[in-house]
Amino acid sequence: MRALRTRQGLTLDELAAQSGMSKGHLSRFERGEKTVSLAGLMRVAQALNTSTATLLGEQVDKNVVHVVRARDRHYRREGDYEYAPLNRADSRDGPKAFLLTVSADANVQEAAFHSGDELFFVLSGAIEVELADQSIVLREGDFAQFPGMVEHRIRSIGSEAQLLIFVG
Repeated sequence: MRALRTRQGLTLDELAAQSGMSKGHLSRFERGEKTVSLAGLMRVAQALNTSTATLLGEQVDKNVVHVVRARDRHYRREGDYEYAPLNRADSRDGPKAFLLTVSADANVQEAAFHSGDELFFVLSGAIEVELADQSIVLREGDFAQFPGMVEHRIRSIGSEAQLLIFVG
């Protein structure tokens, strides 16, 4: 229910008003602390324009699943690298996923830092990740995770490198 509600940009207050249920009851239901009667479940499903089967996890709402096919990726170029966002265009909350391609011997001089964690998985090639007081070399199949608030830079080592990056 929470995923559908947030995806539709509804607050708990708005869903409560549309379903005729209390905000507190809906909040506890989202956290798995409370059950909802069948009549209440039907009202919530109607307010979210979905089915009760979807709310109960018995059926997957087509709008819940997001797939990006390789042929449909849209790359953006920034200096020595290009990236393709993998999240929904309307995604505001939660982790962000990118496919990043860094050209051969590229050095991304601009330091990044942000809230959440950064996760790198090297799909091909090799990169060096420069963190405040250390450097880590990651090769194909390697994974690294670190707090996003740690200033970091990357550079390709040798040939073009491709990474899957999650920022959560």
